[in-house]
Amino acid sequence: MFRIGEFSRIAQVSASQLRNYDQLDLFKPESVDPHTGYRWYSASQLPQLNRIIALKEMGMSLAQIETLVNKQVSTDELRGMLLMKKAQIEQTVQQEAARLRYIQSRIEQIDLEGEMIDFDIVLKSIPAMVVLSARAVLPVPRAARELVQEMRELLPARIGKGRAGKLLAIMHSKSFSEADIDIELGYELRAPFEADFSVGLSQGRLATIRELPAEPHMLTVTRLGHPRLAHSSYSALGRWAQSNGFQLKGPVREVFIQPAPPERIHEAVTEIQYPAQPIGIGAAP
Repeated sequence: MFRIGEFSRIAQVSASQLRNYDQLDLFKPESVDPHTGYRWYSASQLPQLNRIIALKEMGMSLAQIETLVNKQVSTDELRGMLLMKKAQIEQTVQQEAARLRYIQSRIEQIDLEGEMIDFDIVLKSIPAMVVLSARAVLPVPRAARELVQEMRELLPARIGKGRAGKLLAIMHSKSFSEADIDIELGYELRAPFEADFSVGLSQGRLATIRELPAEPHMLTVTRLGHPRLAHSSYSALGRWAQSNGFQLKGPVREVFIQPAPPERIHEAVTEIQYPAQPIGIGAAP
């Protein structure tokens, strides 16, 4: 048997917390000396205390914990509840880490304000190409990433080995938005297909064949990492266009040079392609 201080050390729970649990009739000592009032605990009580602490860490109130303890929740049920909470916390951590990277990238952009950031902007001529693509208005960026993943898993096999080029996204939204994103996703085709060839996707979407027009002046830059960090690359394109007498005209294309699954999105390599034209040639300055 252990006095409250000793039990506190082996359980790694403060003595004040044990006293509080006792007063609430949530976790009582094995026995109490009637003469001294000393609380005595047993090592056999540790599993019950561990359950209480685990439920507390899940954000439950003491009243809710008391109900569950009295119902004698099974080990499997408790483990399932903890695994679910663990998954929720991991998702929150990932989201907060992404926010932290985004904020840091904005700080870096502020620090470099007024300076020419070292981005390798390349002016290209892009020929017309045939693509198998689907266009949709998606509520949030995550839905776009899910559609990208679906296309990566489905379309290359349907197109045929060696006949699918790079996966690309075309941004049809007239301005940047993180809601109601008008986007077209698809693969460049390296071989002729019947004009009516199509592939069914989830939610009733259909990937069909169409031709993208040639772009004689395409400003391009390669970026590494999460799409939310793309603002630096786009800012560099804008600065280059303004400094070199070009007007941006859209819609923007993003070509997935090295796609990556969500858990390794920081490894993704994407080429941003922004159609442009020299100022004074069919565009207002």
